Amino acid sequence: MLTHSLATFGPLDLTGAIASWPPMSFVLGLVAAATVVAIRANTGHAAERGAGFTGERRTSLRRRYAGEHVSLSIAGVAVALGFLFEFLFRGYVWDGSGTSWWRVAAPLAVAFAGVAVALAFILTRGSGAAEHPVSPPVRRSWLSFSSPVALTALAVTSLALLATTVAAGIASSPNGEGDWLWLVIPIPNAADVDPLRVSFYGWVYGVPALVGLGLLLLVVWRALDRNAVRSFLRPETVAIERAARRRTAGGIVWLATGACLLALAAAWRLVGNAGSVTTLTIDDASGGTSYDVAWRYAELAAIAGGAAPIVEIVALCMLLVVGGSLVPRADHASAVAPASPAPRSSGTDVGYAR
Repeated sequence: MLTHSLATFGPLDLTGAIASWPPMSFVLGLVAAATVVAIRANTGHAAERGAGFTGERRTSLRRRYAGEHVSLSIAGVAVALGFLFEFLFRGYVWDGSGTSWWRVAAPLAVAFAGVAVALAFILTRGSGAAEHPVSPPVRRSWLSFSSPVALTALAVTSLALLATTVAAGIASSPNGEGDWLWLVIPIPNAADVDPLRVSFYGWVYGVPALVGLGLLLLVVWRALDRNAVRSFLRPETVAIERAARRRTAGGIVWLATGACLLALAAAWRLVGNAGSVTTLTIDDASGGTSYDVAWRYAELAAIAGGAAPIVEIVALCMLLVVGGSLVPRADHASAVAPASPAPRSSGTDVGYAR
């Protein structure tokens, strides 16, 4: 019989186990997101308050962008709650038969659905013909309303998930049913002992993750592009609409980045499980013989496993901040009071960034 040796489980081990428990990651992410949302709720948009629109005109402008904002907010909450429910289902309901191939791909799939719904709103309710075209026209691209820092974060996270998936897939081996979910670890100085086979982030997890990542990035690019190129309604609404489109672009990028981070954390947890195996004990008549277990990238795997809870907290904070964007801001409350007249627009989109 093969058994793994266990170290004494003391208070520090218990604290570490609680800190790395996925529901604890959700709680910490929720607290961090609530803090960010509370700060944002007390920060008004000066452009909208000073634009001089009240009543029906302001309501009409908000309605134009409401569908995409609401869909992104719901998607952010759905991805975060899906992470929690998936853990509870896999840990306390599912009998463990088969492979939980959805574990890494699920956040990507839900985020893809959320961005796709937002894109549908952008193409329909949010893309009406201009009432008074803005001239001269300004060429805009999918980069126009997005923060370079946020786009860089999405790119880095996507590359990290891609690299982790490919590297782990290459290192994995198939089990008896042909599913690539094992890591085969040879036992040094014990030629007569079979290699140790542990559950790993193999192709059975990686292929759905790669498909989900590709589809998510494709729909993100399409949504950012359509969000940017649609016409403004009137010259005097440009400031408000630019703010609304920045909010849409920010929600899309944050939602996608949070989903990729959750998928990356799930992958790193699977990789870290293999890195935590250091000793193999074979029980026999003499009482048992222990062997050191080592593989080339065990240290990197252990680091990835330790970093996974931190990545989860950051991801959940981002996703819940996207969900919390439905919380009314201070400028919403001020809409009931007449705004001071704004200077008449010249009809040009001065200073517009791409």
